[in-house]
Amino acid sequence: MKYNPKSRRLFLCGAGAALVLPALRSLMPREAYAGPETTPPRYIQVLNPYGPNAPLYYGALKANQNIEPFVNVKALSELPGAISPILGDAFTPFTSKLSVLRGIDVLAENWNHQYCFPTCASSYAAGLDNDEAPPTSGQESIDVMLSNSAKVYGPEVPAVRRLVVLNPVITDDYSKNRSFSWRSANGKLEMIRPVKQTQAFFDAFASGFGGVAEGDPRETALLQAVYADYKKVRDSSRISAADKQKLESYMSLVADIQKGAGTCTPAMQVDEVDIEAVITNQFRILAAAMACDLTRVASITLGMSMGTYPRHEQHHKIYGKTMSGETASELAVDLKLTGSRVARLLGILDAVTESSGTLLDNSLVYWAMQYGCVVIGGEHSANGMPVMVAGGAGGKLKQGHYIDFREPASETLHDDSRRGIPMNNLLVTFMNCMGLSSEDYEATSGKGYGSYPPNALAKKPNGAFWDTTAGRRSPVPFLYTGEAMG
Repeated sequence: MKYNPKSRRLFLCGAGAALVLPALRSLMPREAYAGPETTPPRYIQVLNPYGPNAPLYYGALKANQNIEPFVNVKALSELPGAISPILGDAFTPFTSKLSVLRGIDVLAENWNHQYCFPTCASSYAAGLDNDEAPPTSGQESIDVMLSNSAKVYGPEVPAVRRLVVLNPVITDDYSKNRSFSWRSANGKLEMIRPVKQTQAFFDAFASGFGGVAEGDPRETALLQAVYADYKKVRDSSRISAADKQKLESYMSLVADIQKGAGTCTPAMQVDEVDIEAVITNQFRILAAAMACDLTRVASITLGMSMGTYPRHEQHHKIYGKTMSGETASELAVDLKLTGSRVARLLGILDAVTESSGTLLDNSLVYWAMQYGCVVIGGEHSANGMPVMVAGGAGGKLKQGHYIDFREPASETLHDDSRRGIPMNNLLVTFMNCMGLSSEDYEATSGKGYGSYPPNALAKKPNGAFWDTTAGRRSPVPFLYTGEAMG
C-alpha cells in the first residue's frame, strides 16, 4: 500500500477493515502543518450510581495549608498510605497526577433520584421523582456540549466518533441502560442510551478487531499487512525520533487490544462472565481511539454488582459504615471496586506515550457519583459531591493535592453542613480546559452553565461572588492554571 503524503493519517487496510495510525508529523509535507505541534486535550467522565459517606471517600484527609479564603490544600505526596478506603492503593502510582476535591455542591431544587447532578450542574424540577427527568437548566450535559463544539472537533468528524457513551456493567438493573449524558432532541433534553457491548464499540471506530474468529486467515493476513506497512513507516529516514516513539507505543497498544479483545463477539458480550475483562477491553479501545485522535470525549457509567434491591436500600443506610467489621456494607465494597476500575483506566491511559507526556497527561479524567456524600439520616444529598480529577489536561491543571473548598468548621456547624463552591464552576473549569469560553456554553449571556435556583448561593461561602457574571464564569481556584477564558 502506498503512503499518501497529503493525508494526515495513514490507513492500513486489509480484510475489509481499517487500522488507523496516529498522525506522524515528521512524515507530513511542510504545508500539512503550520506552527508548533499540539496534542489535543481529551475529556473522560466516569460516573456511578449512588454515593458514599465522607469517611469512605475522604478517609482521614485534612488540609494543612491555606491558599486563600475557602481554599485549603494538602499534598497527596505527604500521605503515608492510600488516600482513602475507596481511593485505595491502586491510586497510589498516580497521586502526582490527580487531585481529590471536597466541597463541590450542586445548586439543586430537587434531591430525588436523578442522573444530572455531576454532568449538568442541575437537578430536575421540584415535585418530581423520576430518574430520567431532564435537568431544569435546559442545557446539554458537559460531555455533549464538548462533543458538539467546533473548538473540540473539526466539521469532518462524524457524530458517532464525537462522543463515546459506555456502560459495560450488566448486573445493575438500576443503571445498566442509563447514562449521565443529556442531549437536545426535538426541542427537549433526553438521556443518551449507552453502548454496552465491546463489539459495538469496536465497530464505531472501524477497528476490525474482533470481527473475525480466532485463527481466521483473514485476520492473519490483515495483521501481516499492517506489520509490513508499519515497518516501512518506522524505518523511513524521514521519521523523527518522537514520531517513532509515538508509533511504537501505538503498535504496542494495538497488540494488547488484539490479545485481550480480538475474539470478542456481540453474543459473548451479552452473557459475559468476566465483567472485568469487558471493562478492561473497553478501556483499551477507548485509549487507542484517543491515541489515534479518533475521538476526544467519552462518558463511562460503571454500575454496581447488584441492582436496585438491595443496593438502593443500602445507599440510604451507608452513613457511618466502614469497609470492615460488623458495620461493613456491600455497597461500600462495590464503591471500592468502582474505584479500582477507575484506577485501572488511569493506568491504561498513562501507559500510552505521546509527543508531550502520556495520554493521561494530555487528558482530563473526571470521576464523580450520582449524589453527594450521604448525610445523617441517609437522605440523598446534592452537597459534598465526591470528586476526583486526574490528568493534566495538557498542562492546565495543577495536580497532586487534596483541595477543600468548604467553609471553616465550628462548634455549631456539623461537618455534613459545611458548604463549598458550585458544581457549575467545576464544569466551567473542564470546559475551559477543552478551550471553551462562556460564549460557547452559556444559553443566556452572563448566566453561566447549569442551574442557579433563587437564593441557592445565599448560604454558600463567598456566595455573592459566585452569583455574579464573573463568578459564574470562573474556574475553580488553585486547580486550574490555564488562561482565563471569560
